[in-house]
Amino acid sequence: MLNFIAGLFGYLMNFICGIVQNYGLAIIIFTILVKLMLLPMSLKQQKSMEKAQKMQGLMQELQKKYGNDQEKFMQEYQKMLKENNTTMLGSTGCSGCLLNFIQLPILLGMFYMLVSPLTHIMKMDSEEILRYKDEIVANRKEQAIELLIANSGDELSGDLLDAEIAKINSGDDSNFIDPRYYEIEIIKEKEIMDLEFFGINLGEAASKNKGNLVLLIIPVLSGLLTALTVFLNNYINKKNGIVQPKPEDMEIPMPDMRVMNIMMPIMLFSVAYSIPQGVGLYWVTSNLIGIIQTVIQRIILDPKNKKVKELAEKNEVRNVEYEVVNDGENTTHKNVNANNSNKKNNSKGSNGNKKKKK
Repeated sequence: MLNFIAGLFGYLMNFICGIVQNYGLAIIIFTILVKLMLLPMSLKQQKSMEKAQKMQGLMQELQKKYGNDQEKFMQEYQKMLKENNTTMLGSTGCSGCLLNFIQLPILLGMFYMLVSPLTHIMKMDSEEILRYKDEIVANRKEQAIELLIANSGDELSGDLLDAEIAKINSGDDSNFIDPRYYEIEIIKEKEIMDLEFFGINLGEAASKNKGNLVLLIIPVLSGLLTALTVFLNNYINKKNGIVQPKPEDMEIPMPDMRVMNIMMPIMLFSVAYSIPQGVGLYWVTSNLIGIIQTVIQRIILDPKNKKVKELAEKNEVRNVEYEVVNDGENTTHKNVNANNSNKKNNSKGSNGNKKKKK
C-alpha cells in the first residue's frame, strides 16, 4: 500500500524535477501541491479540534455545576451535545484523530518516496539498484581491509590478519551501508543526482556528519517552526476564549497538552537531526505552509475580525447597516435596514387598511 502511494507520488516528483532541475526546489513544490491536496482534510480536522476544545470547556463547567450528581450531569451533557450538533466522539476530538489516521498513509508514502528516490522517483530497475549497492559495499570492504593492513603493524600479522580480513569480507552489508537510506547513499556515491540545495547536501544526515554545522539548519528550523505552530495555535485559542482544561479536571482522560507542546518541537528536531536532509526539508516546508494557512484562515479571514466585517459591508451593499449574528460556528450578516424598511412598509400598509376601515 505504502509503496503504491510512494510510486504515485514518485511520478509527480519526477515530473517536477524534470521542470525545475533541482532536487530541493522540487521537494518544496511537491510539498505545496500535497498540502493543497490535503487542505480539505486539514480544515475539517481544525474545526473538529476547535469544537472538541470548546466542548471540553463546557463539560468542565457542567462538572463543577452538578458535582457528584452523575445522572443530572449526563442529562445536561446529552443536551449540550444536541445543542452544539455534535457527538460524544466529536466532543473528545476523536473525529480529528480519525482524520489524522486517514492522512497517515499519505504522509508515510511521501516518506517512502523521499528515502527511496531511485525506486520511486527515478523508476530505476531493482536489479540495477542492487548492483550499485553491491559495488559500494565491495569498495567499502576493500577500503576497510586496506586500512586494517596499513594500521596492523607487527601486532597483527599472519593468521590473525587473515582472520580479520575474512571477518570483514563476511560481514553484514549493514556495517558498510545504511539499510534504510542505501538508495540515497548510491546517489551520493555514483553522483546520479545533484542533491545540493543552497550548500546543504539533502542526502546527508546531521547525526552522521556532526562536524558539518550547515546540516543543523534544517533540523533547527524544523524544531523552531513546530514551536511557532504550537504558540500560534495556543494564542488563537486563548484569544477565542478556548482554554485547555487540566487532565485531572476532564471526565475523559486526555494527554496533558502542556507537556505535548514542549515535547513536539524537541521530538521534531531530534528526528530531523537523524534522517536525510531531504525529508527534513519536506517537514520544514510543510510546517511553514501550515503556519501561513493558520494565519490566513484564523486571523486574517476570521469572521469575528472587524476588518473583514467592514470590508464585507463596503463590498456587499454600501450605506447599509448590518447585524452580525454568530451562532458559534457560522457568522451571517442580516440587512437591518431592509428589515426596518419592511417593518415600516408593513406598518404603513396596516395603517392604510385601518384608515380604509374607518
